[in-house]
Amino acid sequence: MLTWTERVELAHTFSPRLVLFPEDAALTRPGKETTAIGDYYPRDVRLLLAQGSLTRGGTQPPQPASLDLLATCTDPNAQLHLLGRSLPAPELAWRKYFDLLTNANGRARFPLTTYARVQTRGEANRAGHDAPKQGKDTPPFADEVGRPFFQPHTASDDDVALQYWFCYFYNDWANQHEGDWEGICLFLRRENAGYAPVGASYYAHETGKRRRWTEVERTHAGDTHPLVFVAAGSHASYFQFVDQGYFTTVPGWIIPVVGLQLNVNLSSTRVDRVPDARLHAPVTPQIKVLPDPVGPPSRDDPAWENTKWLAFPGAWGVRLLSGVIYGGPLGPRHKGLKWQNPFVWAERHCTPDFMVY
Repeated sequence: MLTWTERVELAHTFSPRLVLFPEDAALTRPGKETTAIGDYYPRDVRLLLAQGSLTRGGTQPPQPASLDLLATCTDPNAQLHLLGRSLPAPELAWRKYFDLLTNANGRARFPLTTYARVQTRGEANRAGHDAPKQGKDTPPFADEVGRPFFQPHTASDDDVALQYWFCYFYNDWANQHEGDWEGICLFLRRENAGYAPVGASYYAHETGKRRRWTEVERTHAGDTHPLVFVAAGSHASYFQFVDQGYFTTVPGWIIPVVGLQLNVNLSSTRVDRVPDARLHAPVTPQIKVLPDPVGPPSRDDPAWENTKWLAFPGAWGVRLLSGVIYGGPLGPRHKGLKWQNPFVWAERHCTPDFMVY
């Protein structure tokens, strides 16, 4: 079993570099789709807590959000309200975000952050053995091993899925909502005394794309840090810059109806625009390794604080009418198979990305 120290080393060795549009209040918010756009950056979850209040069922009044409050919340219908509005408010979100960054030294308090999780295949299989069905995601089958990077006859319990999770304040795209959790996953295979990457899956709009490691853009040849091209507003992760953007079909697009935004279960084609790394230099987030499934030996280690927000079963943003109105997402631990077994999730839900060809 990998030790905590080994997991931390892997997380830092392969930590991503993010290509994002500028985080600049003077620019237009990403949902405007103009040429001079800015965007939100993935930051420490405490930024959302500093703005948020937690609402739960019954007659309980909203409470100021905190790590301890999230840790003790067991209500899956709980919501972390960020803006005090029941409907999307993108202009307000843009202003509030920069208020948080500029007041009381917010950029230092809420640094650019990536949350890393290191899980072996053996750990994933054991965790998912008794897991309940998650919608269409039935428990893993023995021959689903993360093709094409792995095959049944070569799969090993010490194969590694290295997930990086990004927490954004607001999603300003077709489906505007508070809170936004996105991510990528790298797949590693033991090689002698160390680990070698074999492929990656990048998450975008509940599905994803995959590439072999040799086709993943990095900061320079032979580097271990993959580049992640982050789409404006939606924060979907892509492998490379494409001048015309990515034409993406999103199920359940949000249609404005009499002042509401309803999920009518239609599809609509939207363009995800990603930055050009030649114009927008990649940025380097700090890495915080999540103590799941293994944590540091000392309970005084600050890494254990992350288990408090990981436990939260509710929505990271306002969500009304049982999801009829599009709302905040669930946190990483509550994303079903994507969290339980990234190997199987990538095989089922990620398609080859042929852009390099």
